[in-house]
Amino acid sequence: MLFKSLILFLHGFLYISIEGFFIERFINQCKLKNIILQDLHIENNSFINAKILQSDFREIRHIAKKTKCKVKINKKIGIPFIINKYRKRKIFAIAFLVIAIFILIITNFIWNIEILGNEKISSEEIIELMEKHGISLGKRKKEIDIDKIINSIRLEREDIAWIGIEIKGTNAIISIRETTKMPEMIDKNEICNIVASESAVISKMIIQNGTPVVNVGDKVKKGDLIVEGVMEGKYTGKRQVHSEATILGKICYEKTKSEKYVQFQKTETGNKENKKEFCINNFKINFNKGVSKFENYDTIRSSKKLKIFNNFYFPITINEIAYIEINEEEIDYTEDELVKKIEKELENEMESEFEISKFDESDKVKSIEVNTEEDGITLKLIYEIQKEIGVEEKIN
Repeated sequence: MLFKSLILFLHGFLYISIEGFFIERFINQCKLKNIILQDLHIENNSFINAKILQSDFREIRHIAKKTKCKVKINKKIGIPFIINKYRKRKIFAIAFLVIAIFILIITNFIWNIEILGNEKISSEEIIELMEKHGISLGKRKKEIDIDKIINSIRLEREDIAWIGIEIKGTNAIISIRETTKMPEMIDKNEICNIVASESAVISKMIIQNGTPVVNVGDKVKKGDLIVEGVMEGKYTGKRQVHSEATILGKICYEKTKSEKYVQFQKTETGNKENKKEFCINNFKINFNKGVSKFENYDTIRSSKKLKIFNNFYFPITINEIAYIEINEEEIDYTEDELVKKIEKELENEMESEFEISKFDESDKVKSIEVNTEEDGITLKLIYEIQKEIGVEEKIN
């Protein structure tokens, strides 16, 4: 599609409208003459819009005359019309020709890599993986063996369940589906123990099958044996079994943070300074040299690759740098205010790391420890969570 658009641009094309009582006959005559009416839109029985190559326009006029229709040019697009417009300015004509040749050349290379579908695996890691297997910026498209790369990655990475590679224009689109690790299911007829999935204090044990080797209140570490796949009866003697049990353990999650009573809070003044720089591969052109005129400021950077159409990228990156002026306001917290502030910050951190909210209120106990100092506070937030910690482990 992209290549076709470039060919049209090089040849030149016209947006035309045709009006007359014999529109259907006009269209049929175009088909007989092998003239393609692109983007054909029929307004009514006597009026249509279409796009044609400029080389077909002369024949179109003859057909319109025969079918008693009127042809009107609405728009001219393409290199021939640009050159004609600047025919007295040879420099412009040469420049356009050079640009056209440049565009044709760079369409043979990859200038952007787009990653879709990744959640756990970072985009940077996937790009490194692609480079290792032969897809990188500036790589010639003809040198890329997609099937070979896909097969190699499937064999190498167990955390990638599926990968698709599609090259559109100068864009390589990498779609992946990550492997979802399922817990190992052990057949009921197989002998197994129950071990701790993480370090905890045993709070409750309900044994259906097997022999416990620890008691309620005991501390266990990850991987420690809790229920052995062995049972002994008066008449059956000692025998190996498939252990079954519900094991609950108490786990402590904690975080500590220190802050001062006197703090400085940043506020934006509304003043902003923007700068731009262009990068052509590793060559950087900075149009705004020097540092910001603001004394205190935050810097926000963003990058955008230059492209035309959806998937036609150039090897040019435009970096935008925004300097936002800030004022630092002094805030003097009371002890209660600072305790609430730190507690809320730690709550957010623990929620992000441990997902505390997913546990029922009856299964978690919250407590805080506050250490008051001369110029601030150190606060420890503790959550004691009761959860299932027993997992089956096959006996080899």
